[in-house]
Amino acid sequence: MQGDGGETRQDDRAEEIEAAVQQRKTAVTTIGEAMVVLFPDGGQPLADATTFGSDTGGAEFNVATSVARMGVPTAWISRLGDDGFGERIRRAAADAGLDTSAVEIDAERPTGLYVKEAKGGPDGLSTRMHYYRRDSAASAIGPDLFATPAAAAALRDSRIVHTSGITPALSPSSAAAVSGLRSAVGAETIVSVDLNYRPQLWQGRTAEALTALVSQADLLFAGLDEAETHFGHSDTERLFAENPALSTLVLKDDVRRATSVTRDGETTHVPCLTVEVVEPVGAGDAFAAGYLAALAEGRDEVACLRLGHAVAALTLIVAGDRPAAVPTAAERGRIASAADDEWAGWRVHPGDIPWRTA
Repeated sequence: MQGDGGETRQDDRAEEIEAAVQQRKTAVTTIGEAMVVLFPDGGQPLADATTFGSDTGGAEFNVATSVARMGVPTAWISRLGDDGFGERIRRAAADAGLDTSAVEIDAERPTGLYVKEAKGGPDGLSTRMHYYRRDSAASAIGPDLFATPAAAAALRDSRIVHTSGITPALSPSSAAAVSGLRSAVGAETIVSVDLNYRPQLWQGRTAEALTALVSQADLLFAGLDEAETHFGHSDTERLFAENPALSTLVLKDDVRRATSVTRDGETTHVPCLTVEVVEPVGAGDAFAAGYLAALAEGRDEVACLRLGHAVAALTLIVAGDRPAAVPTAAERGRIASAADDEWAGWRVHPGDIPWRTA
């Protein structure tokens, strides 16, 4: 935790960030696909379902909308089909206050779709995902998109540019686009990558494009389990040695804690909150959104990790992939300043958000 004078240093840093943001039009830009999600009403099996609910989702879209809803100027770079699903996503982006000037509309390729199915098992209910994204508009993300005036400006002018391992997995063209991400952004821009290693997306080919993306990252988010699967280990010293550009590594240890480690060895642990989980899908994206929003606001590492946990908790207590509500500025301040024992005692469930202010 921050010691005496920590609040003053944090205030000074916040003023520096605010000045930088004022000079740049956007604080955070994300790159990646968005899809419409369908889910059977009443949790029925797909074979029996006749009516469905719907929502929007997609890793980088989830991050972007949540960050924007917290008042951080945010842009999103992507492609959508010229169809009703694409319009649904554009409306959700507009509702969040997201800058979509760098989103291309494709008259030939459709917007992607996925279906969530609740499955029972020995460990209780789980969610199975069925993706229908092959040859979607987002799969045609490529270097040409980054060269458009709107996308080039967002990449150049943002303080933080964020994407995930899903983007290079979409297609060879999307892999080519993010392979040159560092050269497309400003020298002072933080390149943020959520590992999001999904083996099924890499079937039949190596994940070299993901390794190339990670090698450009200043900030990397990874679950311990997926780090072990992709890298073959989760040793922080080895990860820094293997990725010379990396400055900060954030490792998430499931329901126990999140740890950030800097290249100079500074380590910060923050335990997860106790949450009454409704559905786990989207929690990782929410964690990244909370962390990046706090980073954009100039908060310290403890606050970044705490806000990551808090936004993840707000996603875990709803059935959708994004939180129904995000912490207000006052609530973010309370989350950041809470004593360690107060934080450890917070319990989050749909009827009780412990940091909520009047």
